[in-house]
Amino acid sequence: MSAVQLRGARVLITGASSGIGRALAIQLASEGAVLALAARRSTLLAELADEISAAGHTRPQVLSTDLAVRGAAAELGPRAISELGGGIDVLVNNAGSSLTGAQTRIADSDAARSVFETNVWAPLALTAAVIPAMRAAGRGMIVNVTSTIQAVPIPLLGYYAASKSALAQATRSLRLELAGTPIRVLEVVPGGTDTALRDIDELPWKGTAPKTLPPISPEAMAAAMVRAISRGNNRLVHPAYSLLPVELPIVGRLVATLAGARVDTLGALDPIDQLFHRKPGPETAR
Repeated sequence: MSAVQLRGARVLITGASSGIGRALAIQLASEGAVLALAARRSTLLAELADEISAAGHTRPQVLSTDLAVRGAAAELGPRAISELGGGIDVLVNNAGSSLTGAQTRIADSDAARSVFETNVWAPLALTAAVIPAMRAAGRGMIVNVTSTIQAVPIPLLGYYAASKSALAQATRSLRLELAGTPIRVLEVVPGGTDTALRDIDELPWKGTAPKTLPPISPEAMAAAMVRAISRGNNRLVHPAYSLLPVELPIVGRLVATLAGARVDTLGALDPIDQLFHRKPGPETAR
């Protein structure tokens, strides 16, 4: 584990227009990082860049993109490297999207494929795009934001769970692939976080939704991420109690079974396409 110097570090954050991505951008800027912010909503990105600049920090580069479009991530990598002066020290794959609905209705539709494009293929493409510059510089960190839902297969959230599970496995494999290089790989596993991607409120519950622990704020999640990045950690699960289903899959399956019994899976549910801030957001999480 090697520390990462944040002052002057060049950081690309996807899904930066709201939620965890936005909070992370503000906190990294306060640490002296030089940022490139990517998301679909360019107006929100510009407002965030203005806020960071007004606080006396280096104004971030604003890079509007839709990572649900195939090829967008591969184009974003070189563009960000150029805007940041020829390199990237930290890539934060934070963008995320979700889709609530029955797999038997949604199948492999365009809406379903866009979830995997954003949550899986975009992070892999961006990583491949920036790794050569990191290896040439002799340093770098890839940060992939997954979710505790990788271990909690709740009905009607199968697309989000499967995509985050895929990204989690790819992240662990990438860490081993890069073990002989100076590049670090950090998996961030958010627990329940108060972002627009909290689709638990969209599920068709039988009666009232079950009580859950209060979600943490995006700012608290971002603060934990800043610490993990600066320390060069391999994994961050936050809050700490979220470790339970991740480390003990039987717990996650039990939670999913109990919660699933309260979801109206047989009702006339129309697919609900939730393509929120791509990361976020995600950002994020249960």
